[in-house]
Amino acid sequence: MKNKEILIKLAKRTQSYFNEELGLKVDDSFTIINVDKINYFEITTLISLSNNMSGTVGMSVSSTIAKKMVRNFIYGNISEEDILELASENIAETLNITLGNILKELDVFKKGGSIDISTPYTIHNAGNIMKKKSEIMYLCTLYLDREPIYLSYFV
Repeated sequence: MKNKEILIKLAKRTQSYFNEELGLKVDDSFTIINVDKINYFEITTLISLSNNMSGTVGMSVSSTIAKKMVRNFIYGNISEEDILELASENIAETLNITLGNILKELDVFKKGGSIDISTPYTIHNAGNIMKKKSEIMYLCTLYLDREPIYLSYFV
């Protein structure tokens, strides 16, 4: 399996999800690079993959983007405290939905394999992950109002 395949499909599906479901315009283009370290934003959700495909997929956004996502998802007045509480759930659900929608398109699945995904887990502070010597680590950058959204995949 091509290691970038999952991020290419995830980026396209994430763009569609933001545009169609959340009503937020994400730029049409994106970049994917091989990195040694990923600097995550304030809200990051990670999902582990196992069985015929291993690795971890992530989505990381600033609190500004997370708030925009919640405001475009929830109708009516909502307190700032409630927005922050819903933000991590919203990021986790967005990654879970977009990842779930692309699994059947991956080569490993088409060849009869199966992929198990973990329950999403969220990190609530900016930080970074460094790659181990034998790891492969990719970072995909999307943009919403010139602010980056990170999608990552590392094995």
